Amino acid sequence: MTKQEMMDFAQAAVEAAGTPDAVAVLTEKRNASVRFGQNRITQNLDVFKRELRLTVGDGEKQASITSQKIDIHALAGIAEEARALLVTSAPDPEYMSPVAENQKYPIIYQAWDEYTAECHATPRMKAVGKVIDAAEQNGLIAAGICSMKSRKIAIATSTGNITSHRSTAAELSFTMDKGLASSYTEISETAWGDLAIDSEIATVVDQTLSNENATEVEPGEYKIILEPEATWNLLMFLPWIMNARSADQGTSVFSGMEGKKMAGDNFGLSSSLLGGRPGAPFNEEGLPSEDVVWFENGVLKNLPCDRFTAQKTNRSPLFIPNTLDMNGGEGSVQDLISEVDKGILIRRFWYIRFVDQKTLKLTGMTRDGVFLVENGKIVKPLKDFRWNWRPLELFSNLLQIGTCERKGSGLIPPVVIDKQSFPFTD
Repeated sequence: MTKQEMMDFAQAAVEAAGTPDAVAVLTEKRNASVRFGQNRITQNLDVFKRELRLTVGDGEKQASITSQKIDIHALAGIAEEARALLVTSAPDPEYMSPVAENQKYPIIYQAWDEYTAECHATPRMKAVGKVIDAAEQNGLIAAGICSMKSRKIAIATSTGNITSHRSTAAELSFTMDKGLASSYTEISETAWGDLAIDSEIATVVDQTLSNENATEVEPGEYKIILEPEATWNLLMFLPWIMNARSADQGTSVFSGMEGKKMAGDNFGLSSSLLGGRPGAPFNEEGLPSEDVVWFENGVLKNLPCDRFTAQKTNRSPLFIPNTLDMNGGEGSVQDLISEVDKGILIRRFWYIRFVDQKTLKLTGMTRDGVFLVENGKIVKPLKDFRWNWRPLELFSNLLQIGTCERKGSGLIPPVVIDKQSFPFTD
């Protein structure tokens, strides 16, 4: 559907609702992907889904219904089902009417690439073929997924707001292994043509071959060098629990910390709609997005806040608009390594779990490449190990920050963390 067709349909759904409050969200999603394992393609999918979610309310209670009957003639029946659910719904003590009228929504053209949206199978197959060929030529086993995605959304509210947005994503992630040695990468861009496929394949091959014959880590103190993927693996747990409500309730590490220092002077975190990953211009309530600084010079400046909590506590409603950037510096991973006298280079973490949300203590394992660094050089591979860390404490001891790369939800740098005592548990 075109932008105008989607907005017209969402508006028609609101008009059909027949209730004082109504919000219609119409989405189109396409995910075309190629999966591979054991050096062969195992699955090729191209899935398209169009869906309407209609939420109706009467000022005290609300109900939602989801339908894939995207037909103007089906709207009366969908609205009738929604109203029937509303009759039997319990009053909602946190009821919020749709966002007020005359909202101003940013337009983010940079989130869309036409070629990627078309989702041709040929480039995906060719990319996977390159990965498999490189693996076989070097005696390695490869597995992963290559995908091209598109998403369109239109929202209309009974308060008169109507808007739409569209976005694309191209992604390639894979592991190569040789016995116990392995390496992994995950690259993503808005446009397929921006993926650095060839160089990334070569890097993973080299990393896998250099990871053979790993030895145990000797007890002692080591600086920690995190590649961008590993930095993101730790950083991603902050937005999971960063919200004003849990902070006010005293159940998170952010309780009572707004305006206070929680990390080092060189730690910053922000959401920029035109940052490393283009953001979403609104959420599914129809609330506009904005650029937000979450941490500045280690100080917690803002917390995401839902509309009910914002109204209750006299805050402004805020949300993370699908993009999150960490402040970067200068220098590649190799540049950072060259400045380390004794350290451990970590490429990636996995099996990460919360130990304690109130202190943001995590536990997890290293994976796909751990190396001993001495006098500015990688000396030998090390075996994977378990760790218990509090990311905000690590980010309070950042010695160096390198050049950001696009990882996870935005731009993420490699970092060097001051000496930690191994084993990394407490």
